[in-house]
Amino acid sequence: MTDKKTWSEFGFIADLLVPLSGEGALYLSDDAAQISPPAGFDLVVSADALVEGVHLPVNADAALVARRALACNISDLAAKGAKPYGCMMTLGVAPHWDEAWLRAFAEAFGAGLAQWDMPLWGGDTVSSATGFINLTVHGLVSHGEMIKRSGAQIGDDVFLTGTIGDGYLGLQHMSAPYTDPRPPLAFGQGLVGLAHAALDVSDGLLADLDHIARASACMIELEAAAMPLSRAGKAFLAEGGKLESLLSGGDDLQIAFTAAPQNEATLVDLAQQTDTALSRIGSVVASQNGQMHTVLHMEDGEIISPTQRGFRHF
Repeated sequence: MTDKKTWSEFGFIADLLVPLSGEGALYLSDDAAQISPPAGFDLVVSADALVEGVHLPVNADAALVARRALACNISDLAAKGAKPYGCMMTLGVAPHWDEAWLRAFAEAFGAGLAQWDMPLWGGDTVSSATGFINLTVHGLVSHGEMIKRSGAQIGDDVFLTGTIGDGYLGLQHMSAPYTDPRPPLAFGQGLVGLAHAALDVSDGLLADLDHIARASACMIELEAAAMPLSRAGKAFLAEGGKLESLLSGGDDLQIAFTAAPQNEATLVDLAQQTDTALSRIGSVVASQNGQMHTVLHMEDGEIISPTQRGFRHF
């Protein structure tokens, strides 16, 4: 193994990151990239940071760090209807992230960039007592067409891609829904012009839909019986687990969105074309007494507003 002190930051950049960049990034030869978005498109910009011991397991595997960092950010673009265009990365290198770890990271990160058709434009590498990675992704969407949180309309249906709670369960068992998430990017791009409001489910379905309710000045009513659960999710409930835990656990990286009921057939076709599971899980209703949040209709008819909503960052 090359001595870490001689290989260091510049060796990491030159050997492993430059091949992941391109002409627009000047092959990482400068301290800034020069990017021109195509005519008729808006840039959609989002950032997510993952910190070891907070968002990632302590001593996290290098490939896991790369895959989750990319997926968390791609998920944001998917929910906005955007196509990935490029990204910036800040990597805080922990003392135990040695050359072997960094090479494994770069290999997995490069594979992810190729998968999502997105080049690396630049960023920064620093030494850190705690390992972390922050990506700022840039996507493209036709001018004025980004799907916002604030567009939900009274009478809309609420839809969800995939299943709910598998990120939460996957973290406990280090299984694929957590270690190798696949945000529904193609489906999200197809939502432009169909969805009134959308976001990705990262902090927990209840907490995330609360954002749409507040931004759109409405209430959202979910139907417990309509929640799409995987075999693992159903087993969790059969063993005494609570549905609220699956709805607030986070890390699912699916898309929750609202759309007019008359668009359901078109949405089902889009889901089939993009091989995406899709479920109608609730509806948008008028705000009551100034309240703007999400409630859950249980199968016994009780309406509850769980106190456990989702992940709290601080």
